[in-house]
Amino acid sequence: MSEFPLSGIVDFLKNVVPFNTLAPSVLHEVVRDTLVAFYPAGQRIVRMGEPAGKFLYVVQTGCARVTITHESGEELLVDFRGEGDSFGAVSLIKGGNTLFNVTSEEDLIVFLIPKPTIDNLLASHPPFQRYFGFSLARNFKAVRQSADDQLNLLTRDSQVHVDTFMTGKRVRDLMSTEPLVCRRPTTVRAAAGMMKQRGVGSIIVLNPDGRPEGILTDADLRSKIIADGRDLDTPVSQVMSTPIRTVPPRAFSFDALLDMSHFGVSHLIVTDKNQAVGIISEHDFQLASGSSPIGMIGDITRALTVPELVDKRAHIDRVLEMAMQRSGSIKPMVALIAELNDRVTRQFVRVIENEMAAEGYGPPPAPYCWLAMGSEGRQEQTLCTDQDNALVYADVPEADDPSVQRWFLELSKRVVDALERFGIPKCRGGIMASNPQWCMDLSHWQRMFAAWISDPTPESLRMASIFFDFRGITTDFDGARKLKDALTRMAAGKKYFARVLAKNALNNRPPLGFLRQFVVEKSGAHNNGLNLKLRGLTPVVDVARVLALELGVASTNTLERLKAATKKKVLRPDFFAAIDDAYDYINFIRIDHHLKARNAGTQMNNFVDPALLNPMERKVLKESFTVISQLQELMGSRYQSWRVKDR
Repeated sequence: MSEFPLSGIVDFLKNVVPFNTLAPSVLHEVVRDTLVAFYPAGQRIVRMGEPAGKFLYVVQTGCARVTITHESGEELLVDFRGEGDSFGAVSLIKGGNTLFNVTSEEDLIVFLIPKPTIDNLLASHPPFQRYFGFSLARNFKAVRQSADDQLNLLTRDSQVHVDTFMTGKRVRDLMSTEPLVCRRPTTVRAAAGMMKQRGVGSIIVLNPDGRPEGILTDADLRSKIIADGRDLDTPVSQVMSTPIRTVPPRAFSFDALLDMSHFGVSHLIVTDKNQAVGIISEHDFQLASGSSPIGMIGDITRALTVPELVDKRAHIDRVLEMAMQRSGSIKPMVALIAELNDRVTRQFVRVIENEMAAEGYGPPPAPYCWLAMGSEGRQEQTLCTDQDNALVYADVPEADDPSVQRWFLELSKRVVDALERFGIPKCRGGIMASNPQWCMDLSHWQRMFAAWISDPTPESLRMASIFFDFRGITTDFDGARKLKDALTRMAAGKKYFARVLAKNALNNRPPLGFLRQFVVEKSGAHNNGLNLKLRGLTPVVDVARVLALELGVASTNTLERLKAATKKKVLRPDFFAAIDDAYDYINFIRIDHHLKARNAGTQMNNFVDPALLNPMERKVLKESFTVISQLQELMGSRYQSWRVKDR
């Protein structure tokens, strides 16, 4: 132990997370209790299995190696800790024996902060409680469950504010309480009078047990009573909207908004223990934010021409930007983008199908389904995306197939062009339904998938990484389901294919190098940038795909696939939670980057310069990449990918 200028310690710690959240007076108190130690290279500082230490170690200069001792006596590397990092927190806070060995990799100077000081900080400063969680997943979840937004240092001036990302408003914050209710025999006349007297646009209809079973709105009165000329003495039970859509008061308001968008309703009944405690409507969101996706859904479905639908893009962008700024979590934000893109695509297909019929092409010559591939198929699109689509139609006699395919290629060309006009660029690799390769009958699709699985070449593996995430967008033909069932049967038990696919997935590693430093681009337009999509999200997507094919999981969404793998005990629940949070966080940084580019009028991309992130962002991003590396290590071991020879 040695002396060290107090001012020097203060100047150092005020730039170290989470000490940088402390008021200057509190930080000075911490420093008064802090000791300084020097450890020469190679010295053991902490030994695994010994009683917990009495200090939190914060690295001032140098590097420490963190390892665990295997049963064989071999030391396995876990991590390196460098300037600003700490070690010893888990056993110090949790108690018990130490979990890791810590050895100075090079000459090391550390600040030793006593346990009583750390305990006081944990008790009085929520940022410390959250930061020193026992895992990345628990750390993130503690923040989400807290109404405190003291960690606003996470982003500096982000358009996606950290308080909305981590916490967000709840339904109970926006809902109308004491909802108006009536019983099933109540007449429409009486219900309308009650609505007028209260000045509301809806009334909940209760069943004999007092539970909500329907809702009557202003729109119902106009469409079902006035327009149809029905008697005002009609019981509300005959004209109410049912089944109802409900939401608990503790749900994130953005989740409620997404439900409204998905189901195309303007009201949700808020229930607690099966009792109606409130109601939340599109109007409530408009009051809170000045905009809402619900009306946008109607605008999309009412568009009858391609130009009319293209003109909706600016409005949709405004709605999405509002959603991005107010979301309670990343998943609903991305799901809303997928929901709106699905509706736009379906409407383009309907409109163009009608246009072709009017031009003499006739109706579709066979039942068909428009397929979404890649990120759209996984429902993981963000603002920076391009087209990945295809088309499958029902089998027809071989002699008829050329003319049938020509009809669908004409439809596909028009839809692809319309989507490009709408603002979704064409795929530079040609993965679009307008390409004859990707516009085929069901049998051709099945034979192609079978060939990819039986002979996994580098090219077929590349195609599998795109096409095996497909999802049906239109619903008039169940070709997507049939093709998914066939793919599941084909891939089941194909150990060699799974191993080759796993090896291919593990070629793309998170951008962390020695001592956990970021590995950035060294030249080109994105010099010093991290490719968050390719190096951060894609490794998780690829692993999830391999597991889904092996385990027969039908879902295409990455986190749903990993959740299914967790239920099958391939992943531990706590590890899945960490992956979930890491994936969300990388997406959060990526979407924030997209919004800033849009607001600045520059081209959106997936490259982020880590030097432009603040210390907390860099720290959590490194932790997220570390979790993804651990996932890849697990998959390498599971599939023994090293046994596959390069072709």
